[in-house]
Amino acid sequence: MKKIFVIVLLAFVATAIRGQESNEQLRQLEKYLQEQGFSVGHVQLSGMEEKGITHRFSAFLYVYGLNPESMYDSTLTAEQNQLRVHVADSINRQRRQRMLNAVDSIRLCFARLGKDASESYLYEYHKNGTDTIKYSLSFKKDNDTLYSYRSGNAVYFHNAREAANFDYVRENSADGGSPSERGNYNHIYSVPNDIAWEGMRPFDIVAFEKRIAPVLKAVKKLKGAKAYPIYWRHDEGFDDNIGTNGKLISKTSRLSDYTDKHYGLTTGTFYFIPKQYDAEAKALYQQLDSLAFDYVEQHPEQYYEYHFTPGFSYRNLGEMVSGQDIEVDSGYSLSSSADDKGFYILSFTTKGELWVPREWRKLKSYINGELIFLK
Repeated sequence: MKKIFVIVLLAFVATAIRGQESNEQLRQLEKYLQEQGFSVGHVQLSGMEEKGITHRFSAFLYVYGLNPESMYDSTLTAEQNQLRVHVADSINRQRRQRMLNAVDSIRLCFARLGKDASESYLYEYHKNGTDTIKYSLSFKKDNDTLYSYRSGNAVYFHNAREAANFDYVRENSADGGSPSERGNYNHIYSVPNDIAWEGMRPFDIVAFEKRIAPVLKAVKKLKGAKAYPIYWRHDEGFDDNIGTNGKLISKTSRLSDYTDKHYGLTTGTFYFIPKQYDAEAKALYQQLDSLAFDYVEQHPEQYYEYHFTPGFSYRNLGEMVSGQDIEVDSGYSLSSSADDKGFYILSFTTKGELWVPREWRKLKSYINGELIFLK
């Protein structure tokens, strides 16, 4: 197990911090988790929680075992059913070992860092096939006093310069299959700067859209590519549902949690690139990502949230950059998505709450639940 963690390369590729410094062992751990197929998210944001630039890393680890008995098929021979059970057992072993390697590497990392951390907590409980793990550690800023709170056997920190936590549970399956396992890893740290709170400014939507305009213009030059308007509106007092039977996939309050007026108007453009332009779409995405990152790096005084992502989010709507104007309760988003038909890039501004319709790829407008489809 130690060998697994030691061989992790120091280079940090897909979720690289691009010049910013954090704890080296946590960076190696995140790189290892990513190499093992676990998705590691990285968000960089300004002026939200700490003065300066904040980085958040997160990973969700999940394994669900197959029930060998469910593999039985009455239309097959005994030998064929036995083979199916054997395959299920083999898959369960592989999934279990993958999770064990991840948990052991996380355990080793937190144990190593604990002696050097300002505060650290390691909790484990194991009984009758049920496992619970709660780890947390933090490094304080200079001589500041750390503030923390407990939730059960977990400890979380408010004002640490850098902190990490890991919550894990393994419990027996209700249907007789292998136990399910899930873990949440989070790592946050801040890089201070000299910008005072009163020096923070709204995200400059006009300047940002001007920066990315050449790439969006190049999108429209591809044969079959289209640009469609976005118009999603809900008035105060109207409500709609999220879920399989609802018309929405998400509701984001953004800044309107601070008011009693829950309305929203989202306008902008979404661009569609046909599937055959796979290479061109990915190249355009990388150009957008580079321009977006350069912009936020040049404007730490603006309220933004930047997501380090390797490419288009498949089926889901993945946010690349969002910006805020706190004074007028509005926000901007550059997002992307992909499906079997092609690739999508969205650039839009929201006043109030952001509601995303389930059928957004097909819509000309959404107004208080009424859907007008593109022709």
